[in-house]
Amino acid sequence: LDCVAEYLPCPLDRLPPQLQLLGSPNNNGKKQPKKEEEDNNDPITLGHPLHPSTLAYVFKVLHMKGRGGSGDGRVAFARVYSGTLNARDSVRVISPTSNSSLSSSSSDNNNEGKNSKKLKHPVSKIGGMLELSGGKFNNLTEGSCRSGDVCALVGLKGVVTGDTLLLTSAASGDDDNNNKKSAKSNKKKKNDVHWKQYMDGVHLAGLTSPKPVLTVRVEAMSSSEQSRLSAALALLAVEDPSLVVEESPTTTLISGLGELHMEIVLDRLRREFGVEVRTGKPAVTYRETVVLDDGEEGVETDGMVEYDRTVGGVRLQGMVRLRLRRQCRAASSEGDSRPAAGHELCIPPEDPVVTLSADTRTYFNLDPDASSSDESEHKYSPSLRALLSGARGSLKRGRLGPYPLANLECHIMEVDSELSSSDTSFPGAMRAAAAFAVTTLLESLVNEGRMVILEPKMNVEISVPTGKVGDVLSDLTVRRGTVDDVAMAEEGGGTSDHVKSMVRAEVPLIEILGYANSLRSLTGGEGAFSAEYKGHAPQEGL
Repeated sequence: LDCVAEYLPCPLDRLPPQLQLLGSPNNNGKKQPKKEEEDNNDPITLGHPLHPSTLAYVFKVLHMKGRGGSGDGRVAFARVYSGTLNARDSVRVISPTSNSSLSSSSSDNNNEGKNSKKLKHPVSKIGGMLELSGGKFNNLTEGSCRSGDVCALVGLKGVVTGDTLLLTSAASGDDDNNNKKSAKSNKKKKNDVHWKQYMDGVHLAGLTSPKPVLTVRVEAMSSSEQSRLSAALALLAVEDPSLVVEESPTTTLISGLGELHMEIVLDRLRREFGVEVRTGKPAVTYRETVVLDDGEEGVETDGMVEYDRTVGGVRLQGMVRLRLRRQCRAASSEGDSRPAAGHELCIPPEDPVVTLSADTRTYFNLDPDASSSDESEHKYSPSLRALLSGARGSLKRGRLGPYPLANLECHIMEVDSELSSSDTSFPGAMRAAAAFAVTTLLESLVNEGRMVILEPKMNVEISVPTGKVGDVLSDLTVRRGTVDDVAMAEEGGGTSDHVKSMVRAEVPLIEILGYANSLRSLTGGEGAFSAEYKGHAPQEGL
């Protein structure tokens, strides 16, 4: 009980969850609730268990045949942070993943802005609630869920894991129906900032899924089964955010976190949906990155790299100087000191980011002291957006193979052009110049041998008879594995073939595909293993 009191505090003693305003830049809206608290001297903010306005978070989505009211049996499991959620309530479904795209599209023109504002928070009506009692999911006629509780909601068609649910209006928290309107009016006057934020839309951080590391090609047994396969994969992708489905007219690719993940998806296709599929050979997801020497901040181009071409009678000319350096997240994952050459660094890959120097910001008439993270890119000029697009496009394909780069920051230090900013070809020149500068720098790094391929690595735990430990260790060495620990069990009077030991190692994912069959052969069917994705690390031993 002491541990429960110490490590599981009462929700009333915890800070409310951090919120972000819909349409605001990342990390910008998180400070809004705190500012609201200071302005109103009210310690109870939105998300606090005692706050009257309803805020709920969808943490899981399942499909139960005959249960969900959305046609496909979709049931959303939600936690209510504040307020009360009732059956038949109309709620606004706010998805954090579409925040940036919606805010971008809303700035194109006034008419599109009005239309996109309507799309910010689509309204759905809760069809009912299910009772959460073990494996029973009985319908609740008058379902109600208060702050701190979890509930199962049916009838929400477009909801996915990580969505935030808000009511269509800021509730007053008064149970008396006769006083609701007056209390709501008083609340608006007393706390107008909160009411405006609630109506504009706020959302929680949502769910961040790890990037897939293994891809498998699947194909239906017949052309008539292809539509059923597509529908089944669409449902599975809603339930499992870490599952990525890519469909084209000729192929269907599914990507996940490992071989076991793919086996579970294929088993569910057969068992739950009755769809038999043919599978291709698994493909591992590789990345590329730049190797930096000890104490080196980054690598940059040799001065300004000029691009000057005439395409279709239009001159495209621009000069860019940039630097590639390790992302802060990649550098800080191993502590304050950066790794010498990155060989001991094993972390999940992050997509490259493009930043602007003060000189570049001044060139495009921006505040040189401001930070790019505090701004929305849709407010940038077309030429600046083209510059960023050109740099990002070149970072999507490395030079050692068709693999995107990772864990890098492209810092554009200086930009210049002989063209006028009012010239119609200026955005195209900026895009081409940025892409050419990145390509030139990457090619020089390849010639210097300073680029490496990153491959996914797994933490493996193998339970093996003590007498077979030597065979397993030899096999791991052949598979380019690094043994971290071997826990030898005491025999205790038994034979070594029946006493199990534990081997912990780090092995490239490509080397343990189909490892279960090999392990059974090595251990006479008595060995077992589990694997967990650790991160991407430079490819070695080939």
